[in-house]
Amino acid sequence: MGVYDDISIYVSDGKYTSALRPFSIEVVNYGDSSVTLYWIPPQENADGSPLFDLSGYKIRYGSQSGVLPNIIDVSAPGISAYVVDGLIPGTYYFALTAYNRSLRESEPSAEARIDLR
Repeated sequence: MGVYDDISIYVSDGKYTSALRPFSIEVVNYGDSSVTLYWIPPQENADGSPLFDLSGYKIRYGSQSGVLPNIIDVSAPGISAYVVDGLIPGTYYFALTAYNRSLRESEPSAEARIDLR
């Protein structure tokens, strides 16, 4: 938990040496908080037709509304709850999509905001 500057990585085959430019790295604490998300599985497609080929869900989350870079693939259509763990204190936004066998994805759900202390 801190920022470390001037990190250098070198590699050599015994004859030649190559190096990356020095860089900084931030080490953050891996959290021990978790959030349990629950949802009702969809029964129909967006056009109102019956949904026969539901294949799974994608949980998207991040620390800024509308910017959800983290994706968890829940590839079991019978699941309707999931525990997201390893979170550190802060504000998180979550949205869920469903997908079918053709990997066509639904529009995302409304975002849920969760504040972890």
